Amino acid sequence: MRTVQGRLVLIGLIAVLVYVVGSMYQPTVVMGRSMEPTLKSGRVIWVDRLYYTTHRPRPGEVIVFKYQGDVYVKRVYRAPGETLHYVAAGDDWLGPIREQRADEMIREYDAMRARSSLRVKEMRVPADAVFVLGDNYTNSEDSRNFGPIPLSSVIGRAHLERDTTRTLPWEMRPMHVRRTTPAPVRETALTRNAQQG
Repeated sequence: MRTVQGRLVLIGLIAVLVYVVGSMYQPTVVMGRSMEPTLKSGRVIWVDRLYYTTHRPRPGEVIVFKYQGDVYVKRVYRAPGETLHYVAAGDDWLGPIREQRADEMIREYDAMRARSSLRVKEMRVPADAVFVLGDNYTNSEDSRNFGPIPLSSVIGRAHLERDTTRTLPWEMRPMHVRRTTPAPVRETALTRNAQQG
């Protein structure tokens, strides 16, 4: 009799455990290439649905969210209330700017204002939203298309390591430093001959 009761209690505990784990963690299948190379299409990830009830999203975390009925997996680029800078041609987003270089890029593009339609724009993410990008930046629909994602649309955090370096290859930065004075020319036999000739 005790053995039967013990087994029933054990089965009941397992059922409760399965229910609790099932309500906390949700398996999700990645579809598409927008998060490559981090996540390949077809990979199953576990999503912690309760994580953001006690934590705020941070840059580098991978989240799962709903947008217009579809489920997406993307990386948080800017957290709630943070500012981002990007280069735009009119209303078209061209690329994010590395924040440490934003002031320099603003000066550089302001100096080219007469010759170029490119501008540095600034955006503040709302306090109740996140700005997300796909790791496969050139093949991703994300906040560049949708705008910031409301926290109410976030299903949870994917069980992946936080990584803020994934966007670095796509962030724009000044590609050269302008010289204010010409570089000195070292005199050699060739430059002397050129001046004499």
